[in-house]
Amino acid sequence: MLLTYFALLIIAFLGIFIGLLIGYLTKEELKPGFDYLNWLMFIILAASIVIFFAKNWSILFVMLIAAIMLAFSFSKHRETLYYYALAVIFFLSWRYNGFTLLAPLIFLYGLPLGSIYVHNHASINENKRKRAVKKKEVVLGAFYQYAGFLINGIILGILGLLF
Repeated sequence: MLLTYFALLIIAFLGIFIGLLIGYLTKEELKPGFDYLNWLMFIILAASIVIFFAKNWSILFVMLIAAIMLAFSFSKHRETLYYYALAVIFFLSWRYNGFTLLAPLIFLYGLPLGSIYVHNHASINENKRKRAVKKKEVVLGAFYQYAGFLINGIILGILGLLF
């Protein structure tokens, strides 16, 4: 069961990189579609939280997740922190209920998040030599920025195994 958790954690994390790929393939459409990507990202986040609460109704979970989301909403990097909070929701759903519904939603949350990252960090007018270097920098930057999701998920998975 733990192997399934780690495999799905990695697959959910790969949503960011597929979003980066989509962003690079549709770079010209990112600017007009930026607002739609933001809306899609927040709709998926809200759906994840609603499904988690529907499957695991507990006042402790409601208070914990609400406190995490409220604390993260005051930061200017809230999308990154929301993604880290999804690791906690991912772990709690694995331990209790709703894991099969939340894992695909977290993967889908990474798609617009990765595309928005490309929009914010890649420039359209580059020559070919700089483009390859820039793509590598953007992919590594996305990995460093969102690796907290993977790290949180792994730590929580190991702690869940121990307790």
